[in-house]
Amino acid sequence: MPAYWFMYNMYALARNAKKYEDRDKRTYKFQQIEFDFLAPDTINEMFNALQLFEKIKVNAIGEAEVSGWENSKRKTIITKVPQAKDIYTQMIQLYAANALISFCQSNDIKSFEQLKSSVKIPKKRSSFHNVGGQLIRHEDLEKLKADIKKNKLKYWEDIHQFYFKQGANYSQTKLQHALTSLLELWKIPASKFDAAAFKTLIKKAIETKEWMTTGVYESRAKDYTNPFRKMVYDNLEEMNNVIGKLEDNSFIKEQQAELQSLKKSVNAVIRKLKL
Repeated sequence: MPAYWFMYNMYALARNAKKYEDRDKRTYKFQQIEFDFLAPDTINEMFNALQLFEKIKVNAIGEAEVSGWENSKRKTIITKVPQAKDIYTQMIQLYAANALISFCQSNDIKSFEQLKSSVKIPKKRSSFHNVGGQLIRHEDLEKLKADIKKNKLKYWEDIHQFYFKQGANYSQTKLQHALTSLLELWKIPASKFDAAAFKTLIKKAIETKEWMTTGVYESRAKDYTNPFRKMVYDNLEEMNNVIGKLEDNSFIKEQQAELQSLKKSVNAVIRKLKL
């Protein structure tokens, strides 16, 4: 089942990203480690999935029978394909919206024209490698290896400087990837991405975040109603004493606060850029 975690365990998906970030106790964080589940490498995987969906025949109930997808001679049933396609589409759009909103806020962007002129959009979506938690474009990594082989980079300090530079440029690289991904998803050239399209994108981001926040709550709420989880406790009071009350869950409250923050950010960008 593609997009399973988005559909049924959003709490774990979102909490893991936050948990790993909180556990990063490095004193000097020059390496820009990516913790978000919406990142260049995962977005590329979503595109791969969308391309695969186009090649399979989906029946009336949203399933497809395929061969050769697992290390088995048996046929494989892919379920909920339309739902997964819709979720991946929403995630790619949210990824782009988040990157653009962050860029507007960090760089005091005052108009859509300034936004477009400030970002160089690559013609092609780049592939990325996870190098010790730091995402690096394929072409940049290949250049690093070539420079080492040509003896242009001779010392470990040279390699460290490469990581420094990649970390410093990552937010811009991610923004470029996000915009390229959006244009590819929408099948439009950069010239067609106008102020109206940008406004539609960031307003849609609120809807997607609302759905995700609801998913975080509902997937955690299942732990309080699942009979197999409840059976180890004598009563509800004991269960609440052990795992805490659902309404007191700090992570759920944090996600709800993030939703309100996104709403404020979107409205602020719309006002400032006069969209």
